Amino acid sequence: MARTVPKQRRSRWTTVLAVALVVAAGVVAWFGMASGRSANASPATVTIAPVSTHDQSAEAPSLPQGGLPTRLVVPRAGINAGITEVGVISDGGVAVWETAWRAAGHHMDSARPGQPGNMVISGHVSVADSRNLAVFSALDKVAPGDIVEVYSGDDVFRYKVNKVVVVPASAVAVLRSDHTATVTLITCTRDLKNRLVVQGTLI
Repeated sequence: MARTVPKQRRSRWTTVLAVALVVAAGVVAWFGMASGRSANASPATVTIAPVSTHDQSAEAPSLPQGGLPTRLVVPRAGINAGITEVGVISDGGVAVWETAWRAAGHHMDSARPGQPGNMVISGHVSVADSRNLAVFSALDKVAPGDIVEVYSGDDVFRYKVNKVVVVPASAVAVLRSDHTATVTLITCTRDLKNRLVVQGTLI
């Protein structure tokens, strides 16, 4: 036969059990928060990889540092002309490249002498104003294998011509650049309808 527990004692045990459960829940919550705080990357627990003291800049290849081009010499075409900087100007609301006055024009957003990239130099094949100079009037005499010399002060950079082509005036691919040090000479054809392009690679 089951033993009957007095009602007053049952009430006391129920209270003790409830208090114990509340305390246990508090302990669990406390340790849960503490472990959460330690998991949240405090400065003391962050592991930082050591920084290498190896000088990586010593491994970088040194590239020729040419200044602005100052003179262009192309013996085959009898060209010996100064070079000035030219940029984009507005001609009747249309953006066009300006052409140098009494000189060849170095496109200022292109490469410099000796540097990787395409150095673009343009000039007149003929002029309407007798005070001006047609620096590229004999550029069509240049052939593959000829030498183009570009000076930057006293420094001279020599390019060997590997391409002579005639392209439409709208052809902009000849202005493109890559890691190769090249020079591109541009003028109009004698009938002024197309562009004569001479390209060479640094030697």
